[in-house]
Order: sequence, then structure tokens, then C-alpha cells
Amino acid sequence: MPFSSEQSKIAVAEQLTAKQVHALVDYTWSHQANPNLPPIEVNFEGENRFSIATGCNQQSGTWQIVGQRLQTGPLRSTLMMCDPARMAQEKQSQALFGDAQLRVNLDLRSTEQPVLTLKDKQGVSYQFTGRMKPEAKYQSEGETVFLEIAPETKPCPADASKQCFVVREITYNAQSVKQTSPTWFAEPIDIEGYKHDASTRKIIRTKRFQTKTTPASNVYIYDMTVEQEIIPKK
Repeated sequence: MPFSSEQSKIAVAEQLTAKQVHALVDYTWSHQANPNLPPIEVNFEGENRFSIATGCNQQSGTWQIVGQRLQTGPLRSTLMMCDPARMAQEKQSQALFGDAQLRVNLDLRSTEQPVLTLKDKQGVSYQFTGRMKPEAKYQSEGETVFLEIAPETKPCPADASKQCFVVREITYNAQSVKQTSPTWFAEPIDIEGYKHDASTRKIIRTKRFQTKTTPASNVYIYDMTVEQEIIPKK
């Protein structure tokens, strides 16, 4: 059964500072269980929901703070089959977070990389490092933007000594039909999390945020690849 918002608010107010409450939600928390696999990543959201990327299936459930403990409900999961190592990591995540009561220690001395330590009933501790979510960093929800990225790069207009992506924006209408802008442009777009391949044309989905600096600039966060095509060498 999901925890009520009122129950959670009371528990949090009694036990955690406002800064700690915000930190749990404002950061993505990563635990490197297996050095050869992607980390287990936990996102605590509003309305007492949380999700876990295990490197295999996506898990989700409910959470609240009770006393000095993180209390969770049963986990739901997608049902992909993965290789044995990833399945083992998924089971580890399930064992740690499913119907759990975990003692919490939250170290916020470093806002760049805070540390969340969770201790299970057997006294085993698991350390998670925090990475601030872009929504928290840029104080906005961001805008979903689709970009087509050409394989080749070009010298940047403002500084020919640097290389820029050649891109154009893509939109989709109500019937999910692709609408392509005829205009390509080169600009120094830093797409966080995106790995460029000089042999492949891609359409990617990003979140675009605007910085609070003066002058303001756009920041793009890679979400997923929607379409890709290998371009033969000439």
C-alpha cells in the first residue's frame, strides 16, 4: 500500500532538516556494486515514489522516512532478461530496497558529491554518491528537444579553433509524424551524457535547460537515441 503524503510529511519534519529532504530528492544516488557494470542508481521523487535503474530492469516503489530509517514498500519491476551478472545486480537491488527498513546517514558537506549511507538489518552498509539532477541545478523542469546530429563536425562560428556539432531541431506532430527543420546550424552544444560517433547520423531526445548566468546559455542533457543511421565513407 502506498504511504500517504501526510504520514510522510510528519515523519520527515520530525527527523530530517529541510536541506536533507531536498537533497534526497534533488540528487540521483549511485552505488557501484560491480565494477564491470553500470552502477545501481536510485531516484527519490515527490509523492513518495522512487525508482531504481539496476543495469537490467527498472524497479519502482514507495518510500518514507520513519525515525532514522528509510522505509520502502514492495518493488515493481520491468521483466527483461539480461546476462547473469546484471540479473545478479538486479537481485541485490531487490534485496536491499524491497520492503526495507534502512538506517540513513546523509553527509552533505560536499554539494558536488554528497554521500548517502544505507545500513540494512544485518548491519551491512551501502554507500551511494549523489549527482545533482539538472532540474535542481537549473531550477526548472527543462524542455524536451529532439536534435538531429550530423556525423561530421565543423569549426565553431565564434572560434574556428574549436569543433562544433552540426545539428537541426526535429519536432513531432500530434500523429507522431516527424517534422524536420530545413536549417542546419553549428554551435558549441555540450550535450551531457552524449557520446558522438563520427560515422553515424543520429536523432536524439534531450532536455534543454537555460543557465542562470549572464548572459544565459542553453545546456542539453542526453536522454535517449530515437533514430540512427550509419553513413558510408566516401
